[in-house]
Amino acid sequence: MKRFGWILVLLMLAAPAWAANKAANNANNKITVQQLKDLLVSIQQGKMTDEQAAARIKGIELSEELTAAVKSNLLFASPGPLTSEQISVLEARSCMLAPPPSDLPDLPTPDAAAQKAILDKAIGFAAKNDQQIPHLTALKVISHYGHVNDTSRANTFGAEGLTRDQGNVRIMNLTSRYTETVEINQGIEKVTASTADPKLSRVSPMPENNTRSALSMFLRKADEGGKIHWLRWETISGAKTAVFSFVVDKKSALYGVDYCCFPTNGSGGYGMKPFKKIVGLHGEFFIDPDTGNTLRLVMQAELATSDFVDQEDTRIDYGTATIDGNVYVVPVSSVTYTELNVAGDHPQAAILRRTYLVAGYADYHLAGAAQK
Repeated sequence: MKRFGWILVLLMLAAPAWAANKAANNANNKITVQQLKDLLVSIQQGKMTDEQAAARIKGIELSEELTAAVKSNLLFASPGPLTSEQISVLEARSCMLAPPPSDLPDLPTPDAAAQKAILDKAIGFAAKNDQQIPHLTALKVISHYGHVNDTSRANTFGAEGLTRDQGNVRIMNLTSRYTETVEINQGIEKVTASTADPKLSRVSPMPENNTRSALSMFLRKADEGGKIHWLRWETISGAKTAVFSFVVDKKSALYGVDYCCFPTNGSGGYGMKPFKKIVGLHGEFFIDPDTGNTLRLVMQAELATSDFVDQEDTRIDYGTATIDGNVYVVPVSSVTYTELNVAGDHPQAAILRRTYLVAGYADYHLAGAAQK
C-alpha cells in the first residue's frame, strides 16, 4: 500500500492539466505517456470502477512508447484487471515508437567514424554469436490480442458482399494464450510445433512462414546496401544504446510475408487462397556501443494497402541464456502487429482485422535434450 500511494503521489505531482489537453487529443485519440499518467490520476480521483476505467482507456493511441518500467508503475494505479489489460494493450501498441523525448539521453551524435565502428562491432558480434550458438530449443508463450468478439463475426458472402466489420477496430482484448516450440540453429529461428487455438484461424488468417533469418543476416544485408543511418541515443535497461535506422531491399529475398488463407469470389465461385510475397523492409537496430551486442530489432514489412496483408511490424528484444556454462545472445521477447483485410479480394467489402502477438521465450536448452 505504501508503494501504491507513493506512485500515485508522484503521478499527481507530475500531472499537468489533463482536462486542458483532452479536447485537443480527442480529435485523433493520440496522447503522450504523461497524458496517460494524468488520465489514470483523474480515474483515481473520480473513483471510477474497473469497468469504467477500462472503457475510458480503450481506443486510446499513444504517440510515444510506453516502456515496461513505466507500465509496471502504472499497473499499481490500475483499479482492476480490465484496466490493467488495456494498459498492457497500450504497451504492445506503442512498442515500435520512440520513448518520450525527456527519457532520451542528452548525448552528442557520434561522428561518421564512430558510427561505423559501432556498426562494424555489431556485425562482427552477431556473426560470431550466430556461428557459435548451438542448436537450441525453447518455448514461446504467446498472448493473442485482438477484437474480443472475433469469433462471432462470420466471413460469409451475401447479396451485398462480405459481412462488414462495423466495430472500432482499435479496441482490443486478450483473446487467447498458446505456446509454440521453436528451434534456433545458427541464429535462424523456426517454429516446429504450436498449440494455437484453432478458432483463431477461422476468424483471421494465420502466418504460414514460421522461419526467421538470423540477426547477423539482417545486419549484413542492410550494411551491404549502404542503407543504415544514425537515428538517436536511447537508454535500455539503464545503458546507453545506439539506434540506427535501416532499409533492406526486397531483391535481397530476406523477408517473406506468408499467411493462409483469404476468401475469393471469382468466376469459379467462393474459395480461399494464401497470400505470399517477398518484400523489402525497414526498421531499427538498437546496439550496445561498447560490446556491439544488438539489444533490439524492429522490422516493418513494406506492403501495399491493396495487399491482403497491408501491415506486419515486429519487434524482437534480445538477452542472454547460459547453456552448458556458455553465454549466448537469444531472443527473450517479441511483439508482432498485423493488419489484414480478411475480406480477401472480394470487390464489395473490406474488413480490417488488427492483431498483436506478444511473446516471451523460456526454457532454452540444447535441441534433443530433456526440458528442465
